[in-house]
Amino acid sequence: MKFIQVIEESRDIEEARAEIEGLIKTLGDETTVKNLVLCADRDVPGKIVTIVEFDSWESADQNNQVDEIQETAADAQENNGATYQNLDVHHEWSL
Repeated sequence: MKFIQVIEESRDIEEARAEIEGLIKTLGDETTVKNLVLCADRDVPGKIVTIVEFDSWESADQNNQVDEIQETAADAQENNGATYQNLDVHHEWSL
């Protein structure tokens, strides 16, 4: 079952973009992320939402075991107030 993690935090979106691009470059094939979308909340300046897609919860858990991911997540929680929603995808439509 496809799995999505939604991360909400308060920070500069360009700093987040640079950090994500650095992680992608550093991790290469080590990450199990299938798709990642970085969004800015139009109604709340400084609030960003990152949508991360995985093939499954197991795949996300495997990704979470990577040291760089654990360090980044801990930093985001401590410094940016990051919250995480862990979602199993039951249905998906492409229009």
